[in-house]
Parts: sequence; structure tokens; C-alpha cells
Amino acid sequence: MPLRPDIAEKFDEKAAQEFFFTTEGLPYGYHNFLYGWVDTPSDNWPPMMPNELVPIVFSVMERVAPKQAFIFFTEALNKRLGTQDKNIAEIAMIAAEQELSLEDVMAMVELDGWEYTSEEPRDGLSYVCSAYVAAMYKAGGLFDDFDVQATEFTPRDIYTLNFFDLNFTRPEACVAADPTLPYCQLLGKYTMTLPGYSTVDPYSHMNETCTVNWPDYTRDEGC
Repeated sequence: MPLRPDIAEKFDEKAAQEFFFTTEGLPYGYHNFLYGWVDTPSDNWPPMMPNELVPIVFSVMERVAPKQAFIFFTEALNKRLGTQDKNIAEIAMIAAEQELSLEDVMAMVELDGWEYTSEEPRDGLSYVCSAYVAAMYKAGGLFDDFDVQATEFTPRDIYTLNFFDLNFTRPEACVAADPTLPYCQLLGKYTMTLPGYSTVDPYSHMNETCTVNWPDYTRDEGC
């Protein structure tokens, strides 16, 4: 998936490398991996799944494995409310005082720059794979002056960015592997189809409030 020539020309490779060196060696972003695709209190979940299920599951987990529940779920909620080391029940109470539900708190935007785990050694910044790619693009200047949080990007959000060259000459190995794709897939039993590939121009606050409409999982217009 090579960048378009004009996008590649704009990409500040040195700045992107400097970002990499500040994050090299950090663990995978398990602290916030649930939150990049939770943009609304109720419209990102499978239709048969109660909106309250995830907090309930982690509340049970909190009793048997409190540290793991905190790492995977609760610390990110603390970040959103500006609190520290609160458990799920305490967070629910603080949220209620602000007329918010736990689902409202989960839907708050994950901000770049939040550092996780107060214990030493600190885990620091937390990025899953797609968020890290977005952060590299952001560091390299591809989002210009738009207000974009890389930690809100899912894999789909990455490949739909209008950054990629739809007309590049693919190497022979790519054509031999699959002559129909506009990008290169060399391996795999199944073809990777990427709906909306390279079609979305970046804009401020993108991917922060997107719904997902079952059963075809389309998004609302403009998202």
C-alpha cells in the first residue's frame, strides 16, 4: 500500500523516525485496545449484546484479577475522568455525579499522549497496531494541522485514508499473486478486500464519534 506521490513527498521521514525512537521498546497498547472502536455509548456493539455487558464483565474480573482488569479496562476510564487508581464502582459513582454512565465514559475520546501504568517501569504511551501507524503518519505531518487523535484509529480507519497510490505499477510478484487488487497481497488463502480503500480525506476529530450500522456495518455519512 504505497503512499501517493504527493503524500510521500509531504511525509517528514526524519520526524517520523524521531517519534519511533521515543516509543521504541514500549509494550503493545493493551491499555486502550478496547477504546479505539468505542465511539458512542450504544452504537458500536453487536445488536444482541447489552451495552452494559463489558463493564459488568470487568467488574467480575476485578474481583479475581484486579491488576489485569485495571490494566485492560479501568485505567483508561480513570484517564477519561481525570482520576487515578479508582475501581469500576468508584468510577461509576464519579461519572454519575457528572450525569454520565459508564458507557458515556467509555465513549470519550482516547487522547494521544496519555501515559499508562504508574508502577515502575512505566508502560508509557499505549498504541495498538493501527493507532501506531496513524501516530507515525501524524508525526510525519500527513494530517497537516487537523486535530486528530491517532489512538482513535482502527485498521479500517487507516486503509480508508486517502493517502495511497491507486495507480502504482505493482511488482510482478504482486500481480502474479492476485491480478485484480489495487494493492499488493503476496500470501494468504483468502483475498484481503478493503472496502473504501484510499477514499477518505483527513479532517479534524475524525473517527471520534462514528456509529456502526448493523447488519452491513456501514458508518453514518461524513464519518
